[in-house]
Amino acid sequence: MSTLASPSLPLAPLSLLQIETQFRDRIWRGDISGSAPDLVISSGFNELDKALPGGGWSPCSLTELLLPAEGLGEIRLLSPSLERITRKGRNILLVSPPHIPYMPAWENLNIDSRRIVMIRVDSPIERLWVLEQGIKSAAFGAIIGWLPGISQPMTRKLQIIVRTAASLVFLFRPASAQFEPSAAPLRILLGSVRQPMLSVRLLKRRGSPIDLPIYIPLSARPFPSFMTSSATLAHA
Repeated sequence: MSTLASPSLPLAPLSLLQIETQFRDRIWRGDISGSAPDLVISSGFNELDKALPGGGWSPCSLTELLLPAEGLGEIRLLSPSLERITRKGRNILLVSPPHIPYMPAWENLNIDSRRIVMIRVDSPIERLWVLEQGIKSAAFGAIIGWLPGISQPMTRKLQIIVRTAASLVFLFRPASAQFEPSAAPLRILLGSVRQPMLSVRLLKRRGSPIDLPIYIPLSARPFPSFMTSSATLAHA
């Protein structure tokens, strides 16, 4: 006489503790800001570091800084990191700034101007190509590009390259770009409040969003301005 096997009961879902115990060696856990424990470089500002994933600027993440106007203090915001990079003997690449930087002002921020290389090209495609080559070369500790017009596929391509880079990569774009899609994991809108104060709003970051702006007190040293200088100038 044949017997019928009783149908198997559905398995109860595993609890979080059971999942962590069973798959301990195969789980990646980000921190509260949604970041992996990658090496980061401090921004030099405690409040900003607290808001940045990982506690600083990440060499493995494309960062967009959106500006309503030039000269708000964007270079001064980056200056602690740029100073640290040049002090370690690494170079900085500037891709198509709107004007030639005035190097004495950069020196006043303790950024070694001998470590600055500038390349000026016109079209977005050319600027993108220069950025790609600079990132792939691993010759620069930081790369700053001025790209008023860049598409989402372009930012996606840059982000893929940046993931394996050893450079901080910043894109300066107009504030209006905040309404355009971008693959950059970190997007920051800068605004002027009053001197010497800078408003920093994280529009996009890994992890939970931050709605309120962060107010960064900048040093009393003058802003780097853009004038003729002795910076290395290369034309593509």
